[in-house]
Amino acid sequence: MEITVTEMKASDEITIRTESSDYSFRIIDPVQCRGVLRGSRLGTEHEAIFIETIPSSSCTTHAPGQLEPGDRAVFLFGSDTLKRLTTSIISEIAFTEASEATPDDC
Repeated sequence: MEITVTEMKASDEITIRTESSDYSFRIIDPVQCRGVLRGSRLGTEHEAIFIETIPSSSCTTHAPGQLEPGDRAVFLFGSDTLKRLTTSIISEIAFTEASEATPDDC
């Protein structure tokens, strides 16, 4: 299953599982690939930008913002100092669509 961040909606959530860690990335701005990243050793959640994938083979190309198993995801986060997080190889990826509130949900 492949996921393209730029085709998602705000508040959709991506779950990324690697061999050693689980991450969650809730979309804030799909066009800019911005969201809230949490999981692994991050401790608290951080606003982050998904900047690229590192494909499993050098001859594989992806559309911008695309993730799929076998890749590694690269995020930038941090307010005072910009930090880079590169996941290990993604073994599983899934997404949850944001639920749309209705007037009766109050």
